Amino acid sequence: MIIKRTAVGNGTEAFVESKYVEGLNIISSDDNNKGKTIAIQSMMYALGNDPTFPTTFDYKDYYHYIEFEVNGTLYQLCRNNSSFILKHDDVLMVFDSVSELKRYWTKHIFRLPQIIKNQISKIVDPVLFLQLFFIGQDKKDTSNISHSGLYNKQDYINMLFDICDASGIELDEEEIKKIKDRIKHLKDERDILLKQHKILKSQKPPISYLSSANDRATFGKKIDALEKINSKIAELRKARNTAATRKARWETTLKELRSLNRTIDSGELRCMDCDSTNISFSSSKKNGYAFDVSSVDMRNEIIASIKEKIETYDEEIEKLASLITEAQDELTSLMSEEIITLESLVAYKEDIFNAADAESRIREIDDQIATLNSQLQINANTTQSKKDKQNSILNCITQIMNDTYQVIDPTGNLYFDGLFTKRDETYSGSEATVFHLVKLYAICKVIGHTYPIVVDSFRAEDLSTAKEAIVIDLYSSIPNQVIFTTTLKTEELGKYDKIRNIHHIDYKDHIASKMLTSDYLPEFKRIMSSLSINV
Repeated sequence: MIIKRTAVGNGTEAFVESKYVEGLNIISSDDNNKGKTIAIQSMMYALGNDPTFPTTFDYKDYYHYIEFEVNGTLYQLCRNNSSFILKHDDVLMVFDSVSELKRYWTKHIFRLPQIIKNQISKIVDPVLFLQLFFIGQDKKDTSNISHSGLYNKQDYINMLFDICDASGIELDEEEIKKIKDRIKHLKDERDILLKQHKILKSQKPPISYLSSANDRATFGKKIDALEKINSKIAELRKARNTAATRKARWETTLKELRSLNRTIDSGELRCMDCDSTNISFSSSKKNGYAFDVSSVDMRNEIIASIKEKIETYDEEIEKLASLITEAQDELTSLMSEEIITLESLVAYKEDIFNAADAESRIREIDDQIATLNSQLQINANTTQSKKDKQNSILNCITQIMNDTYQVIDPTGNLYFDGLFTKRDETYSGSEATVFHLVKLYAICKVIGHTYPIVVDSFRAEDLSTAKEAIVIDLYSSIPNQVIFTTTLKTEELGKYDKIRNIHHIDYKDHIASKMLTSDYLPEFKRIMSSLSINV
């Protein structure tokens, strides 16, 4: 993946950066507030990242654009708030959310990693995926990921495992044997207790109402199951209604667009307000996009995009309907219950009370057995070789991190034993900067990804000139596109112009806090026009 051009702007001001090359790019300025961070954050925002712009920049008022190449295909992607426009070849797609974009991306551009989250296989969102190759100027934390809301450190590690085809967890043979032996011991103890208190293993229905050993845990689980299924059905119905509503809206839009294809033998379509023959289409009132559909080619592109949306909603509605039926059948089964009379309950009351201590222990045993069986069940889908592979991946990354750290700082005394530091572990000076740099470098070397590596303020915390030179050599040695930013001191101005393997992009001539100007508007409007966006 190679970044070719980025842009940010609206109808009154804009900025376009098209000087990127495939090697090592360094964007520099002679002072802060020259637009480096806005340029980088806009690039990542266009790719679906959560916004981390300077507080003085109202990013919602602008269009954010990135042009990149993957396997010889050029992609144009533009974002405005939560809406995206993607164009490649003769295809133009409209997405109303990051979720829609990532599903299309993994199907048509390249596969995005998938992890198990809340017991569901999930395509990772850009906010996690981009952290494989991007470090922003703010929210740097050696002990955790950035934007650690929905995702956490283990999700990041699981994402690495998925990329390396090492997903899943497993137990070795010795651990499995220990668990099975423990289950056998617990079952034997349970059988002894039941023999001592035969009333507890009675199959008579009234006993299940009085015996906590036979019923209390089951009853509690049944209540939980009923609540979960009810909630699940409500959510599934809500999702189905939403999908059906959106499908209907797009079908109406499709009919309207198709009606524009009818040949008019005499006369022509004109706007009643301005008398123009141009007709525009907007996917919603909020996303800010407007397409010129006066031409047949553009209408056909929009129609093709809408058709795929409708097909996707059809699949989603059918899937949700099937899930609702399954949940309703499960609910009916759980709710069926044999009627027990009060007289039968009273008859066994005293016997059950005499076995109260045994019941308590049996409940504990049942809980322990359930936990152990769960571990075995999870392990059933994995192999020992996969666990070895996971350990090998992490060990290899940390080894390269430590080796690279020693290259950058031969006298340093840090040692990294994982991808994240302990929460109370504090790095001083440029140590945190070096940690992030060696981590990105090591991950790239081990998993062999081809994504561009982007680091905003790569010399943060006064990375020394000697260490900077080593970092530049290291990142120049990998085949990935690299984009660094930094602020230069007065005596350093022009230093990158003299280094052969650096493509220097100089922002020193930008007016402080005024990177966006009207000078870029003609080029920016041409870019937007190529996506049929009117700004």
